[in-house]
Amino acid sequence: MSCIVRIATPTDAQGILALMEESIRTTLQGTEVVVAETIENVNSNVDYWLANPTECVHLVAESGNRIVGVVLVKDFWNLCSLFVEITQQRAGIGRALTLAAMQECKGHCPKAAIHLNSSPGAIAFYERMGFAPRESNQSLPFGFKAMSLPL
Repeated sequence: MSCIVRIATPTDAQGILALMEESIRTTLQGTEVVVAETIENVNSNVDYWLANPTECVHLVAESGNRIVGVVLVKDFWNLCSLFVEITQQRAGIGRALTLAAMQECKGHCPKAAIHLNSSPGAIAFYERMGFAPRESNQSLPFGFKAMSLPL
């Protein structure tokens, strides 16, 4: 199935939130507290984007009229959300979104690198993309890994 990657708009917010919540509930192994905290975190990231759209790169992958993937990079260095609909995973959508977001961040990124905190199930994906472990003072849920990739 082909899709297009485009800039997210505020009218996409509900579809983005629904995709992220479904993905978290389906894939995140952990207690209900970890799931709820993760959903709360991604919701606050969408709120940040809505309040500060010029400080973010927010892209969606769309197939037909349906959002099947999303990436959000806050402040041009903090990749805080990358989600692909479960049925669309391993089709190159996550890679396309990540590469497009990194391209958009170039020239704006104050750290000259993209940083993220990967969920356990996405670590191998990010490693294949070239991300490497990084030091972080942030307390992360069990199994999560702080990673970065120079731009």
